[in-house]
Amino acid sequence: MTQSLFAETFWKPFEYANGTVILLGICSFLFLRWISTRPRNYPPGPYGLPIVGYLPFLSKQPYLDLKQLSKKYGNVFSLRLGSQNVVILCDFLAVKEAMNKDAFLGRPPDTQFQPTPDFISIVTINGRWWKEQRRFSMHVLRNLGFGKTKMEEHIKVSSIVTINGRWWKEQRRFSMHVLRNLGFGKTKMEEHIKDNSTCLRGSEHINDCEVKQKSFKNLQDTVIRLTSFVNNEITRHEESLEQNCNRDYIDPFLVEMKDRKQMKLITVFADSMLNGNVQALFGAGTGTVRTTTEWCLLTMAAYSDVQKLVQKEIDSVIGSERSPSWADYKNLPYTQSVLFEVQRWQTIIPLNLLRYTTADTSVQGYNIPKGTFVLANIWAVHHDHRYWKNPDVFFPEHFLSQDGTTLEKPEYFIPFSIGKRSCPGETLGVIEVFLYFTSILQRFTVALPDGEKPNFDGTFELTWDAKFHYLRISPRN
Repeated sequence: MTQSLFAETFWKPFEYANGTVILLGICSFLFLRWISTRPRNYPPGPYGLPIVGYLPFLSKQPYLDLKQLSKKYGNVFSLRLGSQNVVILCDFLAVKEAMNKDAFLGRPPDTQFQPTPDFISIVTINGRWWKEQRRFSMHVLRNLGFGKTKMEEHIKVSSIVTINGRWWKEQRRFSMHVLRNLGFGKTKMEEHIKDNSTCLRGSEHINDCEVKQKSFKNLQDTVIRLTSFVNNEITRHEESLEQNCNRDYIDPFLVEMKDRKQMKLITVFADSMLNGNVQALFGAGTGTVRTTTEWCLLTMAAYSDVQKLVQKEIDSVIGSERSPSWADYKNLPYTQSVLFEVQRWQTIIPLNLLRYTTADTSVQGYNIPKGTFVLANIWAVHHDHRYWKNPDVFFPEHFLSQDGTTLEKPEYFIPFSIGKRSCPGETLGVIEVFLYFTSILQRFTVALPDGEKPNFDGTFELTWDAKFHYLRISPRN
């Protein structure tokens, strides 16, 4: 008994101490190995911790943390997120240089956008197949009215329908109507897309390890349900397909797939690619347009003087007898400057989707090896004092000439990214937001409830979302 008591009293601390020494030794070995394996002329950056890297030091707004790190390490730096080396770009010139090089066009393998092994889409593929799918998709969308006047027929949803009563509670209903017309008219898909966005909470870019641990299974389940739903739609389209009748995106894809099969061409035109493209194109469009519109309306409620100037311009150019048209865009410089400024000030997608270098390359004089993850900090570009007079303040004059009569769009305004792999839905998004915004302010005045102050502290999921709030919508006299 005495021996046992001695062991418990004196030996146990040594056991713990030895375990700690061993653990510290392993961590030191991994840390030193990590340092020694950095390539020559690789961007500098913090080392973080073994295994988890710099992840524990990032907040819920990682783009702010990365901007802060750039002050110490420069606008091109590196860090380790979990097991991955990531190069961060926090400057417009660095982003422009990288995103215009073919070596930076890749998407990394095994990301949230490929939650199941057999899932493929225009977002996940690389190389010639991606170029082929992007070219085809842009061609189809243009023929469906993408960027043309006839697309406005899809967007002409009365703001009376969009706004439910005097008090409008944000229900994220924007943009769905247009996408249903360009794709297929099933509201069930909207529910799946909303579930998908919820599962992506925490951002694909930074908290990848955390997401895989906490919600990756939910994301997989959501994608499986959405895939099944889209497959049913594809089957329905196949049963009623007509060669020269393109009802939506699915029809021309099926025709192209059939033609290539008959010619026995090697191609990725297949049901799985069609399914993935539908999910990718619709998922991206519903989120950004809805989020942008919500921020625009909240901003107008907070800045009533700016709202009055927008309404004055709309009244003088459009009046009240007809609905706004995209053709009015050139004659509404102040209105468009407000929309641009909201997208800059709030930066709906603060961090660009991850890129993956497909060859050894360089940026700003640093060597970037093949297989490196690359992340562009769009928020940092949009809040750079070298480019913007008052980057942290809502200031529509950022996009106006000195006399305030001409709209100016600088090249460092990149809400849809930049380069060959920028968002293919930019044209649709810009037109949609413009028509929603002008249609609402033409007929209504937006305000906050009495006594309530604006809250611009959003939440960062896949996008930077405005927090839930009520808005008072009053018909204009």
